[in-house]
Amino acid sequence: MDEGSLYEVLGIVCTATDAEIRAAYRRAAKHAHPDAGGSPRSFQRVHAAYRVLGDPARRRAYDLGVARSAEARARPGTSPSTPADAGGRAGGVSRPVSRPDGGVPHPDARERRRYLIAMAVCLLLFVLAGTVVRLFSVPAALGMMILAMVIPPAAVISVSRPPPHR
Repeated sequence: MDEGSLYEVLGIVCTATDAEIRAAYRRAAKHAHPDAGGSPRSFQRVHAAYRVLGDPARRRAYDLGVARSAEARARPGTSPSTPADAGGRAGGVSRPVSRPDGGVPHPDARERRRYLIAMAVCLLLFVLAGTVVRLFSVPAALGMMILAMVIPPAAVISVSRPPPHR
């Protein structure tokens, strides 16, 4: 991402307070959300910008990275990244903050496994509700189907939540 791009995504200045960042995120998310006529890519950029700028440690690391890259561009023949901040990691953050294309980082293997298990349980509930239980009890089948409809959003939320701060 180019210099200042996360601030530009949210439409704020680099000296914005936490409250201003939160308000700008809500405003930008309303406009960029796919249900409001925005594109999924622009909504992902807004969310990625807020994940970085909304966390003080990530924001400091991002600002330092921007300052380092600006400094490196001012001095020809130097690399904008150092081993400490290569790959978007800084300050002990175990996952990259955002991908170069502005998207959200992929979940790790454990999160994917939990998601797949939740989807398998959901599929099993639908199959049981549609074939076996339906023959014996319609309310039980409806209950299983409702439960199976709640599992996918819960699995997506659990996989896409930010990593815990250490």
